[in-house]
Amino acid sequence: MKTNLRLIGGRKLESPNNIGTRPTTLMVREAIFNILKNTVENSSWLDLFSGTGVISCEAYNHGAKKIVAIEKNKNNAKICLKNLYSLQNIVNRKNDIDVICKDVLIWTKPNAERSISSSNDFNKIKFDFIYLDPPYRADYHELLLNQIFNCNFIKKGTIVICEHSLNLHIKKNILWEIYDVRTYGQSKLTFLIHI
Repeated sequence: MKTNLRLIGGRKLESPNNIGTRPTTLMVREAIFNILKNTVENSSWLDLFSGTGVISCEAYNHGAKKIVAIEKNKNNAKICLKNLYSLQNIVNRKNDIDVICKDVLIWTKPNAERSISSSNDFNKIKFDFIYLDPPYRADYHELLLNQIFNCNFIKKGTIVICEHSLNLHIKKNILWEIYDVRTYGQSKLTFLIHI
């Protein structure tokens, strides 16, 4: 395991030795949580393509109440859960965290069977924030966004943060408005709001 991955504030996280993961950079994570400020506190957070869980860990540290992370790679999903369980004051919060090992494209289909491991009823959860970080070379951003915005886990006002490459331009849609776009090196963040 590599341990050069750090949270805002310096805490180390585990990351796999393979090159198949591309954790969100510290600069981008700092920007996200500076933009969102205290709106993360007591929110419900969905982390898609969670990888090692660095974004989920940041959301937890910024006060998110409920965190669900979806990652199809079994090894990465285990690391994600381990990283989340390594955070401060986690003992009494384990029921607030779910890591699901499943393909995001399947899990986000509007009529898909979705279950989470905790005792919480998933059908009652409406996420405040959804973080979406598919592989930069993927060409299914539009499909995925349309699936997400047609699911029952989203509500009016949900903010979807999409991390993607510089050359991808997400367009406005009848389901969402683009309210902010930021560029950081080779990464772009597009903030969408459900209307």
